[in-house]
Amino acid sequence: MYHETNGPDLEGPDLSERNMTSKLIAGSRGIDRRRWLGAGACFFLINACGAKTMKVRFDVVLFNYLDRPIFEVLIDGNVDASSDQYPGTGSGTIMGIQLAPGPKKVTWRLGGPEGLANNGDTVTSKNTPELKPIPGGRYLGIHIYPDYSVELIPTVSFPRVSERGESEMSKAGRDRG
Repeated sequence: MYHETNGPDLEGPDLSERNMTSKLIAGSRGIDRRRWLGAGACFFLINACGAKTMKVRFDVVLFNYLDRPIFEVLIDGNVDASSDQYPGTGSGTIMGIQLAPGPKKVTWRLGGPEGLANNGDTVTSKNTPELKPIPGGRYLGIHIYPDYSVELIPTVSFPRVSERGESEMSKAGRDRG
């Protein structure tokens, strides 16, 4: 380098702190920019592939512990089962229902003889049951209790009346006999 006032530059490269910092920032900006572009491309590709929620396939068995029949039993808008009141419950199977694990909204409609109060009304479970698949779980027992709470119990073999259902029905004098 040649300076007009001082003649040839014999000092060598500018190693001042300011100059070194600007070179480091300029150099790292290029790397950061490439990393950001790469991360953005990955994000786009993952979303473009339509990553879907994992679903589990069950054969569903409904247990109704109410004192009346129910119909249009839905889990997150899926299933659509019906059942007579206890003890005439838990024998039918709906096969191949796919549900995602996690909290579930369960609804059903009340049935019964003509003139029975609330016939046709839609009921939503008072709790939010959680679907937790188990290894080898093929069946899902849906247990609807008189207090309008619900249990979702996955099993490896065909579901049976739950302990709570057995207890509730015994207290109500409605044993299976």
